[in-house]
Amino acid sequence: MSSQEAGPLAQHHAVYRRVALRELGPDMRIGLNLAFYRTFAIPRIARLLADTGEMTERTGKRADDTGLMLYELIHHGPAHPRGRHVIAALNRIHRVYDITPDEYRYVLGTLIFIPVRWVDRHGPRRLRPEERDAAFHFWSEVGRLMNIRDLPPTWAEFEAWFDGFERAELGHDPAATALIGATRHLLAAKFPRPLRRFAGAFGDALLDEDLRRALGVPRPGLAVRVTVAAMLRMSAVTRRFRRPKDFFVPGQPSRHYPGGYELEQLGPDPLRPVPRR
Repeated sequence: MSSQEAGPLAQHHAVYRRVALRELGPDMRIGLNLAFYRTFAIPRIARLLADTGEMTERTGKRADDTGLMLYELIHHGPAHPRGRHVIAALNRIHRVYDITPDEYRYVLGTLIFIPVRWVDRHGPRRLRPEERDAAFHFWSEVGRLMNIRDLPPTWAEFEAWFDGFERAELGHDPAATALIGATRHLLAAKFPRPLRRFAGAFGDALLDEDLRRALGVPRPGLAVRVTVAAMLRMSAVTRRFRRPKDFFVPGQPSRHYPGGYELEQLGPDPLRPVPRR
């Protein structure tokens, strides 16, 4: 990479890191989680995720590893040695699977558009144009380093492609039911103990109607929807007056790594290739 290329990319990373890990960290985290759930609604992707067994048999480790790898990448940037390590690991992990260029492009798009849409709707403020631009260029550079072909060169073109792909491909598959069933307890663990029996319905209220239908998730009752909407509004208002704090520290403890982690621990071991169906 030339110095001319490095300058703008470094600036985009600095802006995106500030937004995702400090100023709007809680909102971006929800958006990134919803991006992950959105892949369950594409039948071919859902079947692959279920067939690997990572999400259904090693759910906690897979969830921790995915989140930690993404946050390592956001924190350090794709040009940093730790960022390069994560990208190399992602390439090694995905190389054994039959994943189409469209599927790669779609998953990358979820990381760009879904968090931004969530923040714009439920965050304490909308993203500014330069922040939106930074998110696009950050993940586009990650896509380039992962050899994802034919990435649209602008936000508008990529978003139009992304929405068209969803219109054509979003749908229900039994694999999605298995994935939702395996991961729902992870959301419940984030709620206070007395509320955990309602966590599934509260989590479902975060999903839009198209996504719920594709995942086979029932629409929560009116009381749950109203409660969640009120909680989101209250959180957005109160956080406008709070001083932001860092949202991620490399090596920090997590559910699966209570003593902290090393990058080499992240990811499936061994890799288990599966045939596509």
